[in-house]
Amino acid sequence: MLKARWTQFGQPASPRVVFVRGIGDVRVTQEDIDTYGRMSGDPEVLCEHVADDPEANHRISGLAPSTPAVADEPREPAMARPSPVPRRPARKRSWLDVLLRR
Repeated sequence: MLKARWTQFGQPASPRVVFVRGIGDVRVTQEDIDTYGRMSGDPEVLCEHVADDPEANHRISGLAPSTPAVADEPREPAMARPSPVPRRPARKRSWLDVLLRR
């Protein structure tokens, strides 16, 4: 699902299909206008892909969550990177060492 700010729809006054940059053609219904047009500020809405609309490829599905839905779990400390294998000096490397990048 993609997110867009309500002002990106150009404050529509009637139901129509609106082109939103980065998303495409989005179907805006009268219910969307009544719900999000009256909200204070600039609400962020979710746009979901639809396959059965011949004019639009997305529709507004609801408000975007303000916080992540999944709490971050504590991560285990990252393992230290192994030290690289020491290379031979350039003048003593054979063609096989060069080929195998040793």
